[in-house]
Amino acid sequence: MALSAQRVRSKARNAVRRREDQIEQDEIESGELNLIPYLDMVTNLMLFLLASVATGIVFTQIDTQLPDHAPPQASVTPPQTNPDDQPLKLFVSIKRDNLILWSVSGLEGTLAQPKDVIGRTGHEGTDCDGDYMCESGFCSDARKCGTPPPPTVPPQPTPVYDYRKLNADLFEIANRRYNGKQRKPDTYQIVLQASPEIPFATIAAVMAAMRCKMPDFGKDPTGCAMPTDDPDLHKAKDPISPDKSLFDTTRATYDPKTMALFSDILFSSGFE
Repeated sequence: MALSAQRVRSKARNAVRRREDQIEQDEIESGELNLIPYLDMVTNLMLFLLASVATGIVFTQIDTQLPDHAPPQASVTPPQTNPDDQPLKLFVSIKRDNLILWSVSGLEGTLAQPKDVIGRTGHEGTDCDGDYMCESGFCSDARKCGTPPPPTVPPQPTPVYDYRKLNADLFEIANRRYNGKQRKPDTYQIVLQASPEIPFATIAAVMAAMRCKMPDFGKDPTGCAMPTDDPDLHKAKDPISPDKSLFDTTRATYDPKTMALFSDILFSSGFE
């Protein structure tokens, strides 16, 4: 006959009770205590305390201040760098009425206070030593800008700026900062910023004024040596190539009269 659930539970409780009484009697007779119940109590108590502490940390001690209102962090002062060892980030910005020489780094003027503002030139009767210096595209034998003779049709006036003034400014910067030293390759970089309406002839003339020191008025240009990473030149005894067109920047002593001023020209479409 199957036993009911109640009778089974009753028999189980009686068996547990008899076992506990037997254990207690054995402890009394042997003189040893059963520590298992006490350990169970201590373990439960520790778990309860740990849960309480963890809850307090999560909900009361975490800094929930939003980043926008967080206390300002201490600023880290960057190490001092020699201005001659870092790029100047020079810009030549061509506008309709003038061109501006300035630097993003602030080491050679800024956009608000540029290094130089160079106006337009090349009008009829202006001194010239090449057609590129005349708005009409014609420099006479008398070295004056004028109208080209027939049957040439006079072109539309091309914006012309005082390229010699720009060249003198860039030469002054290169001479003051790098002459007699080993100039780092990234210091040759300059940005040419021109609006789309500026014609290519004007941009080409500005680029020429950036690259090399211009000759004295009336004299033929001689060009200048360009910086290079050519491995063959690195291995050569002389850091300057035999034809004087290239030089090894890691060994050659910089001379702005014979070496490039700012030859690494980047292009920008206009003011951002």
